[in-house]
Amino acid sequence: MRRLAAFYTVGLCYALSLAALAADSGPVESLKSFSDFQEVDVNRLLNGDVLSERGSLMDFPNGISAQTCFVVPVSAEETAKRLQLWDPSPHGELKVFAFHTLHVPCEPADFQQLDFKTSQRPVRWLLDKIVASTPAKSDLNLTHAEARELASCVQKRADPQKVSACVTTLLLGRALAFQRQGLDGAQSYETAGESISPAVQLRTMLREQLVIAHEFLPILKKIGLLGNETVPSLTPFYYWTLFDADYHGTISLGAVYQLAVDDHFQLVDMEYYVSGNYYTSATLFEVWPIQVGGKPGALVWRGDFFAAPMLAFTKGTERIAYGALMLQDIKKEIRCFQDEAKTKR
Repeated sequence: MRRLAAFYTVGLCYALSLAALAADSGPVESLKSFSDFQEVDVNRLLNGDVLSERGSLMDFPNGISAQTCFVVPVSAEETAKRLQLWDPSPHGELKVFAFHTLHVPCEPADFQQLDFKTSQRPVRWLLDKIVASTPAKSDLNLTHAEARELASCVQKRADPQKVSACVTTLLLGRALAFQRQGLDGAQSYETAGESISPAVQLRTMLREQLVIAHEFLPILKKIGLLGNETVPSLTPFYYWTLFDADYHGTISLGAVYQLAVDDHFQLVDMEYYVSGNYYTSATLFEVWPIQVGGKPGALVWRGDFFAAPMLAFTKGTERIAYGALMLQDIKKEIRCFQDEAKTKR
């Protein structure tokens, strides 16, 4: 993570920052009460470091999680707003090729920047996988009906413009269904003879983390991820993105929800469709107001939950290594966010 040392002046200002955060023990104790962080090194946080913990092993074979903690040099309210709307695509090191907002209801024009005419190898890989789809088989996370429609639309022609139009139709259908029905509108993937529900995968992972689920119950109930509500009662920020996931071009559809809870904020960034490599993910944020150097700042806890098919075949040191790589990528993303907060105050 890009360090915030340049943001803070040395000497007295640093001492005041340390005293301010230490005195503001409420957020730190709150974070420790539900997370895997038994100790929180305030010195490292103020230096711009990111504290991290590899999540505990799950009984759910497809699931993996990680937790991070960091400080942002803008107010909690502003930090929550930026987290909800954040566009990672300007940061080349994150390998995000496109990131775009979806209107409500979304429309074909929202996907006009979906472009497969590129020299980027991961995107070319995805193009080849799309063109190779048949009514009986696809390497993408689709229903049988979607696979048939995509194969019929593409018809083995690798024309990038044609492929973009075909994929837009697929994404538009999924996005509209989610906007109308929430997770109940997220169709299952029919892959390798199985029906994989993103909603079930997310709920299973969260139910294994009961303390975290209880902490985030206010927002999880309102978005229909836990509890009895089906259609979300919060209006999220909807987006689609095209990025490199382990050298494979990947498209996802997501929604970011935000809720004010007393004096702090909770957010959930949920991917309800992912074209491949993994099934779904949810990133939870809790943001508390603190004083940093006499100015408003924010203490942020972040929890990442991923469900991927290859995880079912990993055990022991292999799964630990996978978690370490996952944390490496998460920290890189947080560094970029921190850096923006530092420069765009």
